[in-house]
Amino acid sequence: MTATAKATVHTVFSPPVSLLEEWRERPDKAPLRELLVLGRAPDLPSLETAVFPAARALGARVAVLGDAGHAPHAETGARQAGHGYHHGTASCRGAFRPELVLLLGDDACRVAIGPGGPAWPDREGADGPWTVVATDGGASHPLLADLADWLEALPDAVAVTPWWASHLRHVADLLIELHCQAPAFGDEETKEGADVRLAHNLRRPLIGLLPLGPVDELRLPAASMDPPGEAPKLLRDRLMPVTTTPGVLRDASGRAGTGPSHGTLVEWREGDVWHRLAGSPGLTSASLAHAVGDAAQGTGEGPARNCELAVLATVTAPALGLAELASESAEEEPPAPARTPSAPAPLAAPAPPVVRDRPPVDRSADAPPPLSGEYGTRTLFGDPATARRFEQDIARLRELDAEETAFPTVADCRWTLGPELTRLAFGPLAADEGSGEGDGDGRGGEAGPAVLPDEAREQTRAWIGGLAHRLAAEKGTGDHARVRPWSPPTSLLVTALHLHLLAAGAWDEDDYGWRTVTADLLGVLHAVDRPADGDLPEDQEERLDAVIAVCVSLLGLHGEFEGPEADPVAAAAWRLGRTAVARALPERAADLCLPAGRRGAPVAAGTDVEALGERARSVPDPVAEAHRALAAAHLPGTYEDGVWHLAGEFSNPQGACAKAVTVVAGLPGDLWPGPVLARARGRGAGVPCFMAWHRPLLVRQRGRQWTAFRILAPATPLAAFQSGAPRPTAQDEQARRDLGPLLAEAGVDPLHLFFLLRD
Repeated sequence: MTATAKATVHTVFSPPVSLLEEWRERPDKAPLRELLVLGRAPDLPSLETAVFPAARALGARVAVLGDAGHAPHAETGARQAGHGYHHGTASCRGAFRPELVLLLGDDACRVAIGPGGPAWPDREGADGPWTVVATDGGASHPLLADLADWLEALPDAVAVTPWWASHLRHVADLLIELHCQAPAFGDEETKEGADVRLAHNLRRPLIGLLPLGPVDELRLPAASMDPPGEAPKLLRDRLMPVTTTPGVLRDASGRAGTGPSHGTLVEWREGDVWHRLAGSPGLTSASLAHAVGDAAQGTGEGPARNCELAVLATVTAPALGLAELASESAEEEPPAPARTPSAPAPLAAPAPPVVRDRPPVDRSADAPPPLSGEYGTRTLFGDPATARRFEQDIARLRELDAEETAFPTVADCRWTLGPELTRLAFGPLAADEGSGEGDGDGRGGEAGPAVLPDEAREQTRAWIGGLAHRLAAEKGTGDHARVRPWSPPTSLLVTALHLHLLAAGAWDEDDYGWRTVTADLLGVLHAVDRPADGDLPEDQEERLDAVIAVCVSLLGLHGEFEGPEADPVAAAAWRLGRTAVARALPERAADLCLPAGRRGAPVAAGTDVEALGERARSVPDPVAEAHRALAAAHLPGTYEDGVWHLAGEFSNPQGACAKAVTVVAGLPGDLWPGPVLARARGRGAGVPCFMAWHRPLLVRQRGRQWTAFRILAPATPLAAFQSGAPRPTAQDEQARRDLGPLLAEAGVDPLHLFFLLRD
């Protein structure tokens, strides 16, 4: 990779004809390999005149794919289709609407994704914005790999001719080979522009890719809000905005228009951060609420399912200006009323801000100030605005690092969180000494609703699910060296709120979505930060172990932890929490063994937690046994998030990984029945190695290369890699696909592993 490697993201407000002009003016005169244009109704006569000759002069093969149901150009207008360039159509149960322009060269690439209107040219400002990802000097960008996967999967989701299926996959292979093998944003690269990722609906609806709310503000094109339609309602139900405002599109020069006439521009704000969905989908149910499905297996019945392509971006400022400020010459109208998410009436009035003007004498000097309100379960579960304010308060606490504040004591938490939230987080540890508060079982003053009202259940499910997901995502994207002292109490607090919602009947009896939330929070508890010089105070460690035991017990209600009939979620929870369960003192979480408020509400009984602890102590802990076996093999390491990280650096990282996975998989008594994942670093500038092994499949990554092998008994990875490497069975993309089932069985998040292997 050259020193000029660069990846940029920018926005243009007209169809990106200029990309071809910029390529033609490159100083290095680099050839163009491929020009691929996808659009609902590409203007073929104009493209033949203004675009395709220049692309062919640069050496490109030109291909255009449109929608079979929208071909407005007469045959006499498009004279060169089929011999001057490749032209084809795609069909699906709906409209084929992706607007994509791809310019592919040897060390440079341009991707433009825009709104779903007539593509190209002479439509200045009509349909923007287009999002452009540009790479030079052999640089890569995560969106390119996503686009290659989408092109690979597209022929399976829409109906195209065999030639077009082959061509789309050929372009995907070229994109991977030329631009996805290099690590994205390496030390010698520069990255400019917004953080973007690809969004499409081949396998799941676009609405499902948006975050669960609540958010502070949702901004929609003004034309989409009057009259209100089904799609805006879907967006409000998903994002749960505090306010919904109409907006108009402003281009790069600040001129205001009416917003995209064909595609979607949806923007929302969380705190001071703006996010955007921009691309081909319109604000319709066919675009947002449905996945394309499998064209080969579809019945052709049911609702329309458009094929859409868009980007999700984090941006510095919204492109939609407020409608009432859009034009000084426009007739002034009263602003649109603020929209609020569909939410239940409050169970209790929001609590006023709390003033605690005399800190307790046992409070640490650097403990943060009190939260902005005296929260409790009734107000958090009954008032969305209070719940949103609570989220912001918790996020601020979790952002504090060890240089700003010390690890809090229970007294610190009582000062900062308030007595009610401290009792929720710490249970029996939080009894107010000498105050007369508390009821002896750690439940405190406000026990919360025994049964959650029907009108509050959907909103609270979405709220706690989104909060748990955000906490779980921190471990994959944060700085691993950063220590956050308020991670333990806030993690315990959010978990306690979730357990109270479970007992109060937030989920229906046949709705098992709570298991995903519980598993997320179990991972958060397992990964809480600890002081650099040791563990948490003993009583807090005991509370943490006991709450982990309650979560593991809940996840075992609907599946076996071990054996051939093991449930994947329960098995992953058992592997993650088994050591803590063995240490747990059930009385430390007696306040969280709650009675069921509704029939079928999932709750953990104290006797179940005790029995689970006895089970964990009665058989050897596989992680502890693996630690001992690796140490005896002179391969000490740590086990985090399902991966063994071998300590130190190795002259032969491949050999070290092969030995480690052989040792762990060979533990006596089938102690480690599932996949083994290990990673070793190279000495100096040596290439690191990662291996995932579960007989007979072994998947290896060395540098940027992925390879899969079959190692049949009685051979082992240690023997197979002792003098080189065996013959591979798959490489690159196929090898990465082979890794998927191993990660699923091991309970390892693929996205988290991706970030881990980039370190």
